[in-house]
Amino acid sequence: MKMKSSRPILVGILIVSMGIFSCKKSDPGTVPPQTFVLVHGAWQAPFVWDSVKAELSRAGQKVVVVQLPGHGADQTDPGVITMDSYRDQIVSAINSVTGKVILVGHSLSGFAISAVEEQIPNRIDKLVFLAGYIPAAGQYPLSLATTDNQTHVIPAPAGPLVIDSVHGVLDFVRDSIAPIFCWDASPATKASVVANFRPDPVKPFTQTVTTTANFTNADKYYIHTLQDEVIGIDLQKRMVQTAGITRVYSLNTSHSPFLSKPDSVTAILLNIAGVRQ
Repeated sequence: MKMKSSRPILVGILIVSMGIFSCKKSDPGTVPPQTFVLVHGAWQAPFVWDSVKAELSRAGQKVVVVQLPGHGADQTDPGVITMDSYRDQIVSAINSVTGKVILVGHSLSGFAISAVEEQIPNRIDKLVFLAGYIPAAGQYPLSLATTDNQTHVIPAPAGPLVIDSVHGVLDFVRDSIAPIFCWDASPATKASVVANFRPDPVKPFTQTVTTTANFTNADKYYIHTLQDEVIGIDLQKRMVQTAGITRVYSLNTSHSPFLSKPDSVTAILLNIAGVRQ
């Protein structure tokens, strides 16, 4: 008895397999892993990103967390730290990886990531401001802060901000730190924030960042924090409008949503990256 050729069956399997792989390749919801570079703000340190970093990593993304000079374990003399110091540290972190990155800056680091965009625009895929200051002509973070009638960061004796001109730092009355920066975080998280608190170098608050077409044309996003006691929501919205940012998200949180709602921050960042959840 003559056996039938198996060739038609093999051809059929090959055609079906090619169809399956073709569908997978063209799936618009499938994107390669992105590289997120996360930058903390003033009076904070890399540890504040721990939960978001872990969640992004679990989602298959690459994450780099920057430690700015004078923060965390870095012991650089505060008197020599400038906005350029922050910019250069972030550039160095980006240069340690390949390809374009999604650069996320919180609070004061909104200025720093803008300076990075100016210097290496070809390495930045998206620029994300999380409750961040945004550069505007002739203005610096401290000058923007003076226009904020909702902030609780007010110089002593009326408020908790202590200006230490001898050491060139801005300090805080300790029992005001958690209520202002992360009132909606857990007791353990609040205790960690206070335990890791360090006075912040004053110079970066008083320095401008000059922006050009590199910044104007950048792919920019803003994440509002609606219950923010550091940078009021009205100032956030004014800065967004001035910068012409149209892609915005909102979180009903304090100034530090990565501490109180890290899952929500992660979800927004993945959405910005175009990662299907």
